[in-house]
Amino acid sequence: MVIKVRLTVYPVKGDEKWEILSKIIDKLETREVKKALARNGIISVNKGVKILKIIILAMFFELEISYAVSEVNKRLELRKFLRLNEEVNLKSVYKFMSKFEAEQFLNFVFSVLNVSSKRKRRKPSLLILDWTDISLDLNPFRKRDLKNKPYKWGYSTKGFFLGMKMMILIDYRTLAPLFFHVYPANVHESRIYPLILEMLKRRGLIRFGDATIMDKGFYGYKNYLIGVRYGVVPLTIPKKNFSLKKLKGMLSYPLTVFNSKNVEKEKKRYRRLVRRLIDGLKGNLKSLRSIIEDVIKLGKEAYSLRQLHCYSFDSVIKRCSLSVLLIGMTFKLGFREKKVIQKLSEW
Repeated sequence: MVIKVRLTVYPVKGDEKWEILSKIIDKLETREVKKALARNGIISVNKGVKILKIIILAMFFELEISYAVSEVNKRLELRKFLRLNEEVNLKSVYKFMSKFEAEQFLNFVFSVLNVSSKRKRRKPSLLILDWTDISLDLNPFRKRDLKNKPYKWGYSTKGFFLGMKMMILIDYRTLAPLFFHVYPANVHESRIYPLILEMLKRRGLIRFGDATIMDKGFYGYKNYLIGVRYGVVPLTIPKKNFSLKKLKGMLSYPLTVFNSKNVEKEKKRYRRLVRRLIDGLKGNLKSLRSIIEDVIKLGKEAYSLRQLHCYSFDSVIKRCSLSVLLIGMTFKLGFREKKVIQKLSEW
């Protein structure tokens, strides 16, 4: 890994990865980003931008922050590339990361990506909700008492891991990350699904008529019903024993319908919602949701979401926030095609 770091840390003209990083550095210097930093408690905005450049450089090439600072300080070409006029103090980078709350990082990231409840949408959106394992850099063979630890044993398609999980929501049309949530690795996604819906509703990120595509991990007749009651079309990929007839028999009007001033109008809205659910479950949901697997792989393989050197929820949330920021910026720069995303993941 050390050999790889030394080969890729030098700016190379014409290299696609360095070109993308250059555009992201340009974005960090915009007024929009500086205003987002100021709104979220970063008093010294210019210093904040400077430190973010170092952290993002480290994440981009899977470097330790201390090594990234060392390389920046001894390479004039690297400082010119990052638009830095002076050397960087390592302690100031760590202080920046520890000083601010995880919520501030979240708000900053989604402010830069222009994600808010005020998003203008004329039509219902198609959203994709999925989760990924966040494995921590811990020895899995060592005996541990996890009773009071934020990290737990979890299971993914790759096997058992020690760490946490991250739920992420993206817009199918733009691939923009809209939301993510870090939670214990030993909590199944079907159990946390109602909590996620409540969070999304409270933040104004889902509206009546939105459809959410999810994999089989979210499967459950109860979760179909919960989704409809929140006013969304929960297009969870069914398992083999799924019965559409059974689901139809379980669906009924939410009690909120009868509190409406126009009950018949609300009934009609929900019947339309149920009809979209039934029709949607007959479609090819696997092909629609496959894009999020590439999005998650981009975050893991290209933007340092593998084996994090973090051991608390707050520190993991901060690192995930910056990875989500890089993912969102990459898509905003226009790199949205499936083949392009897959290529970026293989850097």
